[in-house]
Amino acid sequence: MTKSDDSTLKTLAEITAARAKPAFETIPEPELPLAATYLEKATPQAQPELKKAKAKRKTVVDEDVTFDEPNITRRISKSGHVTYMVQIRRRVEGKQYSLSNTFGHLRNAKNWRNKRLLEIEVDGFPIQVISETTIADVIRDRLARGKQVGRSAKQNLEFIRESEFGDTKVSTLTQKQLYDFADLLLAGERSPQTVAGYMVHLAATLKWAKRRGALIPIAVVIDAMEVLWEDELLARSEERDRRPELEELDKILKAIVANRRQKIPVATIMVFAIFSARRLGEICRLRWEDLNISESRVLVREMKHPRKKKKNNVWCDLPPEALKIILSMPRTSEFIFPYNPRSVGTAFRRHRDKVGVIDLRFHDLRHEAISRLSEMGMLQSFVAKTSGHKGESCLERYTHVEKSGDKYVDWPWLAFILNTNGS
Repeated sequence: MTKSDDSTLKTLAEITAARAKPAFETIPEPELPLAATYLEKATPQAQPELKKAKAKRKTVVDEDVTFDEPNITRRISKSGHVTYMVQIRRRVEGKQYSLSNTFGHLRNAKNWRNKRLLEIEVDGFPIQVISETTIADVIRDRLARGKQVGRSAKQNLEFIRESEFGDTKVSTLTQKQLYDFADLLLAGERSPQTVAGYMVHLAATLKWAKRRGALIPIAVVIDAMEVLWEDELLARSEERDRRPELEELDKILKAIVANRRQKIPVATIMVFAIFSARRLGEICRLRWEDLNISESRVLVREMKHPRKKKKNNVWCDLPPEALKIILSMPRTSEFIFPYNPRSVGTAFRRHRDKVGVIDLRFHDLRHEAISRLSEMGMLQSFVAKTSGHKGESCLERYTHVEKSGDKYVDWPWLAFILNTNGS
């Protein structure tokens, strides 16, 4: 064998030996108590400690994160429970006030905070102050100053002022108290229409006082009124279609004329109402200086209006019969009919009841006058010039046409009134 062959064999032997030798030495692993470890984790004694550790780790993480939310403070209890307290502070008239609430979720806390801030921006800070001012005090103040209220409103407010409900503090007024008072009025055999008058005047008076600085939860009043209308404790006035028969008028007028103790010319005022379409209060406010004879018109001062309570002065046409009655009246005063409307109304009702005429009001004579003009074929626009209505829609509820023509043609009572006043 040559030397080259020996060299080759030697090289192959080294390669074979190198392949047989491991590339690294195996390091023996230490024995670990794996089974014991897993058993320990599974035991109940180890679970609370594990939970505490997790809660502790969570608390540490939360504390590391900076919490910066306006008006909200985050609180973390020892057990790791997180709550969010909202607190809004404002200084009003030198005094510090605050609103606060606590929530378990940040989202709820933000929603409450944002809602309160918006309400404060719109309505001001809600100061919870209990005032000693009562409903009676507010009503007394309303009747003593400001625009004069009507007779019905004054009577309603005076009744409320003298009632037990008048002692209620306005600053702590609740919806239930208003509801219970309306229910009490109904229990006194008042109709929903009558109760509506009391409550509407009361609500208007409370709003009047609120605008002048009184501490009144006016939103409570508004909500209470809405509920009262919805529950039908209150109702609108019913439209009347009552018109007097000629026989009924004849009975009442005869009773008035026969009563020698009756000093007020109630018969004259009744007949004038039928031909002029004027309300009783308007009749007693007519002035000689406001009469335009050439144009057969008269200025009706402070005419009733759903919104304009004062200075609603309207020129109204006078039918020929109405103008004749005015010209037959003696001029003893600045007023054409210088009488108290309450006294006239009382006398009318007394004689009406005496002769047994049922359910006829003095105001029904206005309905009669407007209906008469329509039955005579007069256009609505011309009827409105006599009645004083601004629109035909308002006029419709007063018109109760029964048949065409004028049932007062040659009515003897007109001639009687003119002759009596002229003598």
